[in-house]
Amino acid sequence: MGKFSSTVIMLVSALLATGALSARSYAADLAAAAQEAAAAAAEKAAMGMFPLKPYAGAKGFISYAPDGDLNTFGTGRTRFIDYNIGWNAAAFGGVTAGDFVKLQLDTGYISNGISSLSGVPGGSGTVAAAYVMGGIVLSAPLSPLTKKVIPFAGISVGAAFPVIGTITGGNGTDAFTLKGEQSTVAALLARGGVTIAINPKLGATLEYGFFQTADFTLSASDNISSTGSASTDISAHLFGLGFEYHF
Repeated sequence: MGKFSSTVIMLVSALLATGALSARSYAADLAAAAQEAAAAAAEKAAMGMFPLKPYAGAKGFISYAPDGDLNTFGTGRTRFIDYNIGWNAAAFGGVTAGDFVKLQLDTGYISNGISSLSGVPGGSGTVAAAYVMGGIVLSAPLSPLTKKVIPFAGISVGAAFPVIGTITGGNGTDAFTLKGEQSTVAALLARGGVTIAINPKLGATLEYGFFQTADFTLSASDNISSTGSASTDISAHLFGLGFEYHF
C-alpha cells in the first residue's frame, strides 16, 4: 500500500509539474504575441493611421495577343493581324498604405511578333510598346491565421509608347507597308494574382494581367489606305511570375 501511495504521489507530482511547464510555456507565448502586437501597434501609431512602407520588384510575362484589328478609311475596322506568342518585362515600385492597399508605379515593355496578316501573303513585323502607369492594388491574406498566401487585384492607367517595326505584306505590285506614327497613347493594365511570402520582406508573385491601349495611328501605303493612314491598338493577356521586396 505504501508503494502504491508513493507511485500515485509521484504521478500526480509529474502531472502537476507538466501542467505548470505547459502553463508557463503558454503564458510565454501569449506574452511574446502581446509584445509583437504592441510593437506593431506602436509602429503604426508612430507612422499614422495609414503607414507608408516602400516596396519594389520585377516580373516577367508570356504575352498572348488576340487577333488584331486594322482600321482604315473606307474599309473600317477589320480583323487583320495574327500574332505570335510574345513577352513582357516589367519593374514596379510603390508604397503600402495600411494593411490592404498598395499605391504602385509600373514601367515595362511588351512585344508581339506578327505571324501572318489576314488574306495577305508574306506578312511580317513586330508590334511593341513601352509603358508607364500608376494605380492601386488591393491585397489581403487568405485568413488571419496565415500571411503566407496573399491574393491581390488591381488596376493601373497611364501612357504607352508604341514601338512599331515596319509591317510588310503582299507580293510584287500588291506589296504594302505599315509604320508607327503616333508616339504616345493612353493605356490600361488590370491584374490579379497571388503573392507567396518567402519571408517577412520577400515574396514571389504569380500574376495574370490584361493590357490594353487606345488606338494609335500608323502610316500606310496607298494600296492599304487611300488616306495614307490607318490605326490599330495593342491588346494582350499576360501570364507571369516575379518577386517583390518590402523595405
